Amino acid sequence: MTRQTFIALLMVLAFGAVVVEGAPAPGSIGFGVGVPYELPVDWSRSFSYLTSELFLSQNLTAVFDFGTYPPDFPDLFEGTAGMLVKAWVGPVNAFVGGGFTLQWRHVGSVWGFNPYLTLKGGFQCWLLDSVAIVAQFRTHEPIPVQWIFAPEFSLGMTVALGSGRPDPLIYDPATLWLIVGLGVAALIAFLPKQ
Repeated sequence: MTRQTFIALLMVLAFGAVVVEGAPAPGSIGFGVGVPYELPVDWSRSFSYLTSELFLSQNLTAVFDFGTYPPDFPDLFEGTAGMLVKAWVGPVNAFVGGGFTLQWRHVGSVWGFNPYLTLKGGFQCWLLDSVAIVAQFRTHEPIPVQWIFAPEFSLGMTVALGSGRPDPLIYDPATLWLIVGLGVAALIAFLPKQ
């Protein structure tokens, strides 16, 4: 897929999402770029991905990511399937979740597979009913899990296929506390190993 085709596809999706404004979205698609959480930024270790979400409810989302590390393209790919819990504060939601990642690498004439547990958390800021800016942290834990905290920070954009935020806008303190609790539990799991 050429760059022009990809940009045209995003424009068509954004236009389609604006046209169906008001109808609840069944899901969204988007993209992002992640880098290891360290300064100076090491762009040679960046991760580029496409993401799709299936909105199961206003607080629960199934997420699927597919991406690669550009310096290793086309010899390394990564796919993730997971779940996110979202807490809404107006047009912004905080989310945490996790899932399983399968990373496959071209080694000689065969492909090798590595499984990972992926944990992620972040924010989506819905600028319009159907367009959001996404900032998130994620970490991969090799299976069996060793609790090595190596976060990656990413920025991206997602386009909902309809209205991606609740109407009317809500404040959801119960789920927000659940997300805080899950974040604290993740920190407790990682801290003894640091």
